Amino acid sequence: MGAVIYGISLFLQRDMASGQAPALAGEAIHGTPIKLRPHETTLVYFWGTWCPACKVTSPAVNALSKDYKVISVAVASGTRDEISDYMQKHNYRFPVMEGTQAMSDAWGASALPAIYIVRDGEIQFVTRGVTSEWGLALRLWLSNWLA
Repeated sequence: MGAVIYGISLFLQRDMASGQAPALAGEAIHGTPIKLRPHETTLVYFWGTWCPACKVTSPAVNALSKDYKVISVAVASGTRDEISDYMQKHNYRFPVMEGTQAMSDAWGASALPAIYIVRDGEIQFVTRGVTSEWGLALRLWLSNWLA
């Protein structure tokens, strides 16, 4: 059974970026600059306000954003004001920028949520779909520990 689940996981992640992380820089919806930086472990989170699986995963990302660097990219989620209203309504504090098709394409984020753990410019872990806070925390910890 474990082999089947692992095989499905690999299939779902087949088009996600790996190796050197694509460039990711822009402006958060509140105007502050966001970018991947060397020598940091960063959780990169592609999500949408309309995405049912993201509604389950976003609280975990929010909790982890207190202890880890998070860059989130809201895909097809409306204007900055609409995204901001959504963030406030759900009490999410992680930084968020408006996504573009070019960003999604570069990262292989064709289905959401798409999550990447990046350390020193290299993608260490990827996952797609619903995931847990402890699963993400373990990946973040391993990425720091392996560095």
